[in-house]
Amino acid sequence: MSHRAYPGTAARTRYHDGAVQILAGLRRDAEALAEVACRAVTALSSSHRVYANVTMGHMPKDELVNEREGNPGLFEFVAADACSPEQYAAMVPGDVLLTNHVGPGERAAREAGVFVAVATTCYAENGSAPAGVMGPNENGWLPEDVASQVIDSHVPWEQGLVRLPEVPEMVVLPSSAIGACAVHWAITAEVAGGLAAGAAPDGALARQYLDTLLQRLEEIHRGDSRAIARIGAAVAARLAGGGHLYVRSRNGGVRAEASRLAQGLVLTNAHQPRPAAEGGDGDVMVVAAVSPNDPEELAWAEAARACGNLVIGIGQPHNGELRDRCDAYLDDRCPEDAGVVPIPGRAEAVCPATGIVNNVILHLLTAEFVEQMCRRGAVPSFLMGGYRLAGQEYNEASEARFRRLGY
Repeated sequence: MSHRAYPGTAARTRYHDGAVQILAGLRRDAEALAEVACRAVTALSSSHRVYANVTMGHMPKDELVNEREGNPGLFEFVAADACSPEQYAAMVPGDVLLTNHVGPGERAAREAGVFVAVATTCYAENGSAPAGVMGPNENGWLPEDVASQVIDSHVPWEQGLVRLPEVPEMVVLPSSAIGACAVHWAITAEVAGGLAAGAAPDGALARQYLDTLLQRLEEIHRGDSRAIARIGAAVAARLAGGGHLYVRSRNGGVRAEASRLAQGLVLTNAHQPRPAAEGGDGDVMVVAAVSPNDPEELAWAEAARACGNLVIGIGQPHNGELRDRCDAYLDDRCPEDAGVVPIPGRAEAVCPATGIVNNVILHLLTAEFVEQMCRRGAVPSFLMGGYRLAGQEYNEASEARFRRLGY
């Protein structure tokens, strides 16, 4: 998908471009995703199990749960970095395992006749990183050593999408959730369609899902650049002046992705909300909504306003009650309350777009205010992924810097 440069700073444009590259790469691989979906359809059609474990990182563990709006719940979802010993032991020939993990459990499952599809991730060595920067997988294995098929998630090994001159040691602002969640939902769309039609998946529904994401991100980049620049300036002024940043989301996904993530900010959700008299009138609250007018999200926004926070909403165009409680609102162009891919015979479409789109919007805004903070001389502290060999030492120093400076 092509796009032109729009008004705004380079950091935000680079994040948008990186997100588009991940999704466009998956779209080019739709037939490969359909091959995995074919295995899943065969398994489910013959009373076998499909284990869904493309969850390394933060957001996928909340975003991909079977209870999520738009999830048809076809798979046995595993909200952990790997399956449990009991789950590995229960796998039998004819089952399917979709995972990020590379280890003995996957190798044994493949040898036992389970179809193992490993989606690459920055958190597990896959051969894309230079030597000496990442911790190896167990036994030094790469995905192809344990998988029946490897899925390229198109997530860069660095995890980040934005290079800042002020942070030369790494690329910042994370991307792994974009690839992981898109892989899961694209395969889900193919499986749901294949089961409904009684036919082999061919990649069309995966492309439809990914095209929806690409279209909406393009609309946001084209339509909201000036708004994000304006909001980002206000956020930067508050955070550089000692303000705190809070991110909330009822389904947990975007909130998890904002907090203590590899290549992400130390400051996000580092404090508890405080009243205006104690500094709350300099703080920022972001509420990211995947369904309209949720009572818990409305309560967060109201409490934040009472504390003097700058309140920013991210959500659906028809989320009027949340919009009314926010100082600024970013429309995610996702009018659906659940999925975006219609399936014959199902009352509701499957596979939501709100989680991925809201996460990208948050990081577009983050790229904006981070760059503006840097321009003010207030370079925020970042966390380096623990999968990096230097990660622990770097993070200890970064945490100390954050405690000293407050950002």
